[in-house]
Amino acid sequence: MRYPVISLSQCGDVARRRISGAAPQIEPAWIGDGDDVDITRIERAAAEIAELVEAHRDTSDKDAVEGLAAVKLHAALQPAEPDALGVPDIPVLDDPGFWRFIGLVYLWDFAEWRQPDPFKSGKYMQVLDARNSAKTIATRMFLRVASLGGSSHAEAAPRVPRGTDLWQSHVLMVRTASAPSIVRQVVNHQIEDRKNRDPLREFAKQVNGAWTNVLLNLYDDEDAERLISELWVDES
Repeated sequence: MRYPVISLSQCGDVARRRISGAAPQIEPAWIGDGDDVDITRIERAAAEIAELVEAHRDTSDKDAVEGLAAVKLHAALQPAEPDALGVPDIPVLDDPGFWRFIGLVYLWDFAEWRQPDPFKSGKYMQVLDARNSAKTIATRMFLRVASLGGSSHAEAAPRVPRGTDLWQSHVLMVRTASAPSIVRQVVNHQIEDRKNRDPLREFAKQVNGAWTNVLLNLYDDEDAERLISELWVDES
């Protein structure tokens, strides 16, 4: 499969020029063999994400909007049918250059709205360069849905009010992201019996510590519900 990529240096150059008010042409390199990635699906998702921003521009909960946008982006990068063509395969999704392309071409306006401080402070590359998947906006959107178990559980992605700390610190930046049944239970408990920052941090430490003795990514829903319920009420 052939797909577009943006180099790290090109990403920085385009971003600097855009922030200065210019409108540089973005010319990605195409790498790989075979059919081209179907960009039209990403374009449609980007248009829908832009509509979300307009509808929620003044919201106080931008993370919930990121969750809604994550559902749309993830769906655009998944096959509509088991044998669908033109959908990025694993090597494409593992390539930071592809995510830089998506961030610059399709999610720039969303990123500026979602997290304006890095653009104002000069630290914009941390949300664009795809070197840290939990901080780069495009990758963390995709991984939010993936960490829940994919499209069949995508509806949970926007459900935690003001969920930035939960998703970025306690799911995507730790091993928990690789255990969908655990993530789903954490999300359910945070919705039903919300923990504030410090109690949530203590809870997350217990989950992270549990990896020492068990492989949480092998837990089924019943095991995950039992574990998270026990840890949720444990204030030790």
